[in-house]
Amino acid sequence: MTRSQKYLNLTFSPGDSKLYKNRSPLFDHCSAQTWVSTRPGSARATKKLTPSPRHETPHVTLSFSELKYLFECPYSFKMRFLYGFNPPLHEALGYGKGLHDALAEVHKKAAAGQLLDESQAEQLVETHLHVPFAYPELKRNLTRAAIKAIRRYFRTHGEEISRTVHSEKQIQVHVGEGITVDGRIDLIRKLDTDELAIVDFKSTDRAQAEEVTRDQLHVYALGYSELTGENADLIEVLNLDEEGRNTREEIEGSLLNGIRSDIQKAGESLRKNQLPRLPVWCSHCDRCDFATLCRDKPRTGIDEHN
Repeated sequence: MTRSQKYLNLTFSPGDSKLYKNRSPLFDHCSAQTWVSTRPGSARATKKLTPSPRHETPHVTLSFSELKYLFECPYSFKMRFLYGFNPPLHEALGYGKGLHDALAEVHKKAAAGQLLDESQAEQLVETHLHVPFAYPELKRNLTRAAIKAIRRYFRTHGEEISRTVHSEKQIQVHVGEGITVDGRIDLIRKLDTDELAIVDFKSTDRAQAEEVTRDQLHVYALGYSELTGENADLIEVLNLDEEGRNTREEIEGSLLNGIRSDIQKAGESLRKNQLPRLPVWCSHCDRCDFATLCRDKPRTGIDEHN
């Protein structure tokens, strides 16, 4: 009965045999309801449409990491996430995540009213830093660098920690029919101007390009607005490296609209399996792990001379 989509006909087979002597109690129960028609064959009298199969719109859910590759080069996205080709593991893998997790604990406790300070830096690093592919000397160097980074963060931003609104906030952006972007905002905080800022932590020279981070934070601004109904005012990037550059920008309404449109187009391309290579070699190709599987690198003047 639960499979019926438009009409459901209930029948019984009258007869003299013992097998068909009595109707099912369910039949009598249903026919007694006001929403059931007892006219025989009422559904068969209606005009019928030509049967056609149902085509459901496939739902597309992307993380920002996946969306980033889809924006930069659809073919790279296909190689990584559809074909399963994995780039080589970096020996320092886990360093950035360890710093993020340590600062997440700092800000989650601040949101709950408990403020940590620089004296907890070593304990935070010991708890959160996991670099399973680092050889012993590199692991020691990464541990020292992480402790310095956490101490430096307390010295530079210690007065701001108490203004934490959310830490590690999960968000979703629903764009069009069946297209969703999942994300996690590192930090949402109030500034001394009472403005609301969406903050992303960055570390090491292997971090993504600045324009990509700008797009990411605007996506997160869309998700935060969708989740809470509150609009953020600023996006911030806090670089945890010693010589790192911090940035702070106002959220651009035109860029928000552009990002939403770009996500819609990217989702439709994925549904249609339209994931082509980039037309020419560019800066994305210079950084891509799969460039040699895609095309030959153009020769420079020196290469041609040699």
